[in-house]
Amino acid sequence: MINDPEYISGVMSLRKPQVKSLNILDSILKTVTPHKGMNLTEALASVHSLYPTCTDFERDFMSLTFALATGVGKTRLMGAFIAYLYTNHNIRNFFVTAPNTTIYEKLKRDLGEPESLKYVFNGLDCFNSLPEIFTEDDYRTRQITFNEAYGVRIFIYNIDKFNREDARMKRANEILGESFYNYLSALNDLVLIMDESHHYRAERGMAALNELKPVLGLELTATPIVNKGSKQIHFKNVVYEYPLSKAIEDGYTRTPFATTRADIKAYNFGDEELDKIMLKDGIILHEDAKIALKNYAISSGRKIVKPFMLIVCKDTNHAEWVNSYVTSDKCSHGYYKDKTLVIHSKQKGAESDENMRLLMDVENPKNPIEIVIHVNMLKEGWDVNNLYTIVPLRTATSKILREQMVGRGLRLPYGERTGDSVVDSVKMTAHDKFSEILEAARKGDSIFKAGNVINIEDLEKNASPQLTFAFPSANNDEAYKYTKLSQSPELDNTFDKLRITIQLKVEDGIQDEKPLEKVVAETLEEAKDLGQTYKDNANPLNSWVRNETERTYEKAKHHFIPIPQIKITSTGVEDYGFDDFDLELSAFNHTPIGDDKIVIQNLIDAGDKQFIKGGRIDFDTVKPVEVLLTELYKKPEIDYEKASALALKLVKSVCDKYNGLYDINGLRNIVMMNKYDIVNEIYTQMLQHLHQTNGFLQEEVFKNRERNIKPNYKYKQEANLYDTITGNISSILFTGIKKGVFSSAKFDSYHGELTFARLLENDKDVQNWLRPAPLEFNITYGTGRRYEPDFVVETDKIIYLTEVKGEDRLNDPDVQAKKERGIKYCEIASRWGKANGFKDWRYLFIPADEIKANSTFGQLVQRFAKQVDI
Repeated sequence: MINDPEYISGVMSLRKPQVKSLNILDSILKTVTPHKGMNLTEALASVHSLYPTCTDFERDFMSLTFALATGVGKTRLMGAFIAYLYTNHNIRNFFVTAPNTTIYEKLKRDLGEPESLKYVFNGLDCFNSLPEIFTEDDYRTRQITFNEAYGVRIFIYNIDKFNREDARMKRANEILGESFYNYLSALNDLVLIMDESHHYRAERGMAALNELKPVLGLELTATPIVNKGSKQIHFKNVVYEYPLSKAIEDGYTRTPFATTRADIKAYNFGDEELDKIMLKDGIILHEDAKIALKNYAISSGRKIVKPFMLIVCKDTNHAEWVNSYVTSDKCSHGYYKDKTLVIHSKQKGAESDENMRLLMDVENPKNPIEIVIHVNMLKEGWDVNNLYTIVPLRTATSKILREQMVGRGLRLPYGERTGDSVVDSVKMTAHDKFSEILEAARKGDSIFKAGNVINIEDLEKNASPQLTFAFPSANNDEAYKYTKLSQSPELDNTFDKLRITIQLKVEDGIQDEKPLEKVVAETLEEAKDLGQTYKDNANPLNSWVRNETERTYEKAKHHFIPIPQIKITSTGVEDYGFDDFDLELSAFNHTPIGDDKIVIQNLIDAGDKQFIKGGRIDFDTVKPVEVLLTELYKKPEIDYEKASALALKLVKSVCDKYNGLYDINGLRNIVMMNKYDIVNEIYTQMLQHLHQTNGFLQEEVFKNRERNIKPNYKYKQEANLYDTITGNISSILFTGIKKGVFSSAKFDSYHGELTFARLLENDKDVQNWLRPAPLEFNITYGTGRRYEPDFVVETDKIIYLTEVKGEDRLNDPDVQAKKERGIKYCEIASRWGKANGFKDWRYLFIPADEIKANSTFGQLVQRFAKQVDI
């Protein structure tokens, strides 16, 4: 039958998720008939029974969301919806919204231009005549009459313009005889179709669309989520979701790859050097795609697809520099001079219009543009299917941004996979973040792996976000007394949560600003999970909060470590220099890196890694001695005036070694691929020959800090101090600390700092311990660098400034310099303490490997504490 969903799906060659969406709409409308004044509560119950992920229409009319991955074909699905609603439900009026100008222009073309290759109604013979399109100011200039014989009318509007024109659209005009708003809202069959509907959830947009009073809303988006501040709010009216991971699995996208140079260490290159390498390799990949696409078109007899490369820059100045380099004779002998397009917000007038025309026409084989240089991510709706190479220069700072960039190149130019690995791929250069991108792509939350955003289990779990509590155990006499007073059956773990809140506020030092019980009460009232419980039980809980706060504060007053603050007064001139020496050249054993391979790694299939010839990186103009000296002079102690002769001698000795082994080209390759490693080794050896005098520096204690500074930690996850942890622990915040000044801390190493913290927690000799914040101490060393100790440990008679270091760093000059300053601090603090009735200080320097599970603090002190001169 001509109106059957199966017929429409077949004629329009719909993909599986499009067919599924059309069938879902059909099943809903067989149960619920949309009409003016319909009972939305009953309609929602019916839809929810069919599709449980729809729990709220979220608008003043029946609105359904179809969340389909980018590239699956949402615009074509719109056309199928319109054809179905017209043929099955006699709906003739459709209002289609776009979130920006790009999508607006695309919708006008795809829904209203039969000559366009992407015209969605091609092949359909269900209309008496083609749908009539109304856009922009048509409501003021064209007669909008209804002719049943004519058929379907589609009103297409950019939501921004729609919002701006809001007042004008509500005025009566001569053409209609009433306002455009009134005309539309009076229609008995107006269906609202919202493209990228996550843009229409702001208050103003919601209100404007509600006033249209459609009988039905159909929302299309790839991201059924709205960001509100730091929170993500999921759509509640989703009836079907088809994520990108499923689209990749079903073969509706190209395969994403990350690429880099074999054996390259990106940190050895400056920004401009790395940019040039990534641009060159991007062009190699682009040319490879051009050849593959041309060969495929010839062998298959299909259309020729002209690929282009997208370069994403950090700002407009960067974009202009990239353009000047790519179009110069230094890059591909000037081949891209007339084939590059720069797009950024500073372009105005005719230049901007012409560039946008070329951009929107970039799929046309006759369009000369092969490279698009852009500052920010291009807006949604730029739906090209010939983007094959992406070069993010100094911009791919976040996982989301990188995934968005790759997402631009996932559309299939032939609408299906061809079996040709190059034709079916999109490649992103990632020289500086290759490993990071591979790791992120393989995680469960990657767009390439993640499943549905909307899950019925989550909806059911959050359907009644009501906090429920049971009584605390009766053996907690103090808490139980207050619980009985409240006569509330809703308390469960409340007192534990209150105690944590109070403890954190005490640690933050809030008591200096206002009475702490008031601060805690205000905090609890704001807290989502405790606020209502607090209000419902205010009188008894106020008393408990006050008592608990006072108890915690009294405990906290004695639970800190007094840190003497040192004032340094200079009465002379600081002097330092380097003794002459020869480098130990055996430490320099780099070899030229084979630089002719580009690694291409599949982001979906870890086993799919390929290599192609990349050509030699051009180091012909590099001056190795100058390169190394420039980096060496960036080190803080190496002053040009004082150390130039020694620095030149040392750098030349390294270069002479590599030049003798590998010739000048080998030397250039080694220096450019390893310059920071080479310089760091020279610097390390120089520090061993540093002599330094502080002139006449007078150090004295000027005050004793009466509270410790709470560190402001950034972390990705929390764990208990005693949890079993594997891998890198530097991003973990450890909680559950009892004996420490603060209840949480971070550590850099497992077999060292974390093991030591566990030892301190359980050692009978330890009273307090602290992971000091960066500004807790005023200790400097070298040429003014700040020393931040690892731990402070307080016992009955002595406070220990403690450093835990791995065996490989015990003799590091930097570590030794810190140790000397730490010992000096302890001498000054002890002298002041003896005169003012405070504890002595000692410096404790412990090799990490000496900290065992059965170690005691006293034993470590006996072996590793340093004597000080008091």
